[in-house]
Amino acid sequence: MRYLLCVVALVAACFTGTATAATGSSATGSSALADFYNEVTTLSADFQQVQRDDEGNIVQQASGTFLLSRPDRFRWAYTQPFEQIIVSDGETFKFYDVDLAQVTIRDVGATLNATPALLLTGGEALSEAFQITDGGHHDGLDWVHLKPNADDTDFKTVDLGLKNDVPSLMQLHDNLGQTTSINFGNIEVNPTIKAERFKLDIPDEVEVVDGRGEAAPSLR
Repeated sequence: MRYLLCVVALVAACFTGTATAATGSSATGSSALADFYNEVTTLSADFQQVQRDDEGNIVQQASGTFLLSRPDRFRWAYTQPFEQIIVSDGETFKFYDVDLAQVTIRDVGATLNATPALLLTGGEALSEAFQITDGGHHDGLDWVHLKPNADDTDFKTVDLGLKNDVPSLMQLHDNLGQTTSINFGNIEVNPTIKAERFKLDIPDEVEVVDGRGEAAPSLR
């Protein structure tokens, strides 16, 4: 669960944060990222996620859908291989594991304080949590390279590729040499998304672990 939440936290960071100028000769990627933050308030997409070990072998594959309403609402739903839903409505953060029939609830504020990446969903500047380097243009994408400022994070670096000023590919490199790649497709920019999509109806038979009012454990 911790690794999964770290992945989603980093995605949320890159999609909901704000950026300042990055280092680099042309600042192609950072300019594209700044344009994304300035122009996009809502977004919907499908995603394909592949995790590889340090030898390039596939460890896990997953897919699902992603909804975003900046600055602090998102819905990250895995549909394959297991159904899991992570939702922030701006006030509470819920993680629903359908197979386990369990929902974990926390205050957004407490959850945001659990990791530098999640702080970004509250509007903190991306550069406060990451060293940002422009990656230029290659493979048809404008790239930004992000390195966490904290030393105790699970992920060493994140590479974000943008196409037409919208994130298209994320590559997360962890401390074990593993790489998690997330490809976004069927992207719709600034769609109308009902607030209900960021709510989670909890079935009566599901176990609820309510951690509101408590300090969140570190997700790093």
